[in-house]
Amino acid sequence: MRQLLVLAGVVLIVTGVGAKRVLADEPVSHEVPASPGERPLAVLKQFPLDPEWYKPEAAELLRKGILEKYGKEEWSAVVLTHELHQHTGIYNVVGAKMGVRAREILEAPTRAVHVTAETGVEPPISCAVDGLQASLGSTLAQKLIDVPETSDPRVAATFEYEGRRVRLALKPEYRKKVAGIIKTAIEKHGRLTPPRIFTRSRTGVLTSGPSSTGTRSFWKNICPP
Repeated sequence: MRQLLVLAGVVLIVTGVGAKRVLADEPVSHEVPASPGERPLAVLKQFPLDPEWYKPEAAELLRKGILEKYGKEEWSAVVLTHELHQHTGIYNVVGAKMGVRAREILEAPTRAVHVTAETGVEPPISCAVDGLQASLGSTLAQKLIDVPETSDPRVAATFEYEGRRVRLALKPEYRKKVAGIIKTAIEKHGRLTPPRIFTRSRTGVLTSGPSSTGTRSFWKNICPP
């Protein structure tokens, strides 16, 4: 059985046949269910939602009602993704939102969904992977996410849980819009982190150094007009 859904610019294809449940080596402990629309917590008693805990831009979003619009689980997933990734980014948000939607559709707990990302391993598209891990708890360490290299990176991923499978993909018009926003921001403000390339030393260890290609040419390659 196959069902096509469209939610918030994301195409969802749900199938119930041929999916395999893949879990970590260790048993998955299903957390005590959180309140509807909230994320299960492992260390915190509650997730900080008071604007006073946040920097000005995020605090303003809280004051304007982002929790009522998108829910506590999505907000917490995006915040944790940014903290993990150590800077804010559009693809971070897209990955986190995809993970939250997948968990809703599959009715799955955290640390139980296997993810195969189609992003490849090159930023900025691969930044979505951190959102997938943070929102689902499906981490590399638990063998719950695969990110194969690809010559055709897509903002898409397939999620599997207990015989069910769902594929989420960012619609082309939104990906084009995101690329345009990134390109404009780079041209206006510059790239804050210099691109780096990896070389193999005499000892066989990979080392990194500043790219000789320059900031603008680097970003033109990954964010074409």
